[in-house]
Amino acid sequence: MNNSIELNKSPHKLTNLDISEQYRDRKYWLMRSDFMGAFAYWAVTQSPYDTPNITPALKAFSNYINSRFEKDLPIEFTYEELSNFINEDVFESIPEIEKLNHPKIDTGSKIMFTSRYCTPKPDYDFIDLGALARNVRFMILRESITQN
Repeated sequence: MNNSIELNKSPHKLTNLDISEQYRDRKYWLMRSDFMGAFAYWAVTQSPYDTPNITPALKAFSNYINSRFEKDLPIEFTYEELSNFINEDVFESIPEIEKLNHPKIDTGSKIMFTSRYCTPKPDYDFIDLGALARNVRFMILRESITQN
């Protein structure tokens, strides 16, 4: 009798790699709320603060999203179109979002050492915009795939 438990072997798990390899050729019908919800979720999740003020970044992201969505109707995206619409370069081009990539207190150093035992205080930490864009994009894709 095998008493070992296989963790993370669920066939229902849909990783970023699974999506990028197996769902690239699909078309995705997405709504404005898909983008806003994913951005808010990941901005809060990745923030070093318990209750971050993401309102300026969220409003700026809303303006960016509105450039593509005239009404709150679904729009078709390919994987590549979504990757071009939501990425690190786009986030860096929006000043209110780019600001999330800087600590409130600038030490003047571009390098910070951390470990699992010693993490920086929130005012010295920041949100990685590459990770934010990737997380937002894959959350949108994952939700679309699993809702069909």
